[in-house]
Amino acid sequence: MNNKDGILALDFGTIRVGVAISHGFVAEALESLEYLGKEDNFVESLKKIVKEQKVTDIVIGLPLKNGEETEQSSWTRKQVRKISEKIETRFSFVDESYSSLSAKDQIKKNGDLDSESAKIILEQYLKEDEARN
Repeated sequence: MNNKDGILALDFGTIRVGVAISHGFVAEALESLEYLGKEDNFVESLKKIVKEQKVTDIVIGLPLKNGEETEQSSWTRKQVRKISEKIETRFSFVDESYSSLSAKDQIKKNGDLDSESAKIILEQYLKEDEARN
């Protein structure tokens, strides 16, 4: 990964998806996008972000329980399979078990829990990626 490449993180919920971005070592909460019933609009918004931010990788928070799949993680994987058919970039998953709890402690003035959760997922991914390299 090049420091100028964008890494996008998504925190899937059934109603909204939190979005965060990084172009190096710092993650930034972007916004939340409507999802439930608006999947086509979501994909178009995501395509726009991918293009504008020069995204090469999308990291998705996967809600596991003690490292095991859950109903929510299976649903998340299904959503990502559909999206990955429409957006050409690399997709990967990171365990997001505690991102929402951590986000509640870190909500900034925008009060957007979903994008703050995505930021925490991205920070975790960046730490794990640094440890691998």
